[in-house]
Amino acid sequence: MPNIQQIVVPINGTAESFKALSLASDLAKIYQAQICLLLVTYFSTETDDKSTYSSWLATPLTGSVSRYAESVFLRAKDLLPANIDISTHHLSGQPASKILEFTKAHNTDLIIMGCRKLNLFSSILNGSTSRQILEKSTFPVIIELLKKLLKLPKYIIQIFTFFM
Repeated sequence: MPNIQQIVVPINGTAESFKALSLASDLAKIYQAQICLLLVTYFSTETDDKSTYSSWLATPLTGSVSRYAESVFLRAKDLLPANIDISTHHLSGQPASKILEFTKAHNTDLIIMGCRKLNLFSSILNGSTSRQILEKSTFPVIIELLKKLLKLPKYIIQIFTFFM
């Protein structure tokens, strides 16, 4: 049986990123693993005015990064059972590179993430964080969208992770 102690779940506030929490929760229960919620934003909390928690950047560009991060983490925690060990981490920069740096620095056992349904043209033009992670990660990665597309039952996913 694999020794999964730490599951990193990159989240960004979208429904797709939160879908990965269900599988992460199930696996965390099985392996008594910690879930590391990882939020990567392009701007850091340094762009926030500490007295008003508003951003000095133009509002259409970004609101308060602190408020956004807090709301994303609260939503994610609400979707996870109370008996799961959870840590939260907020980094700023390019999402794919920061996720890869974090997982390497923390010796991650497994990455579980959601995926937007980008078509090939959008994926090439805009890039896909999940695709970059899948291609470049040295750790096992489960993309929630693939599980749904393949229509794999939960027990098949558990068997798959057993052999990782």
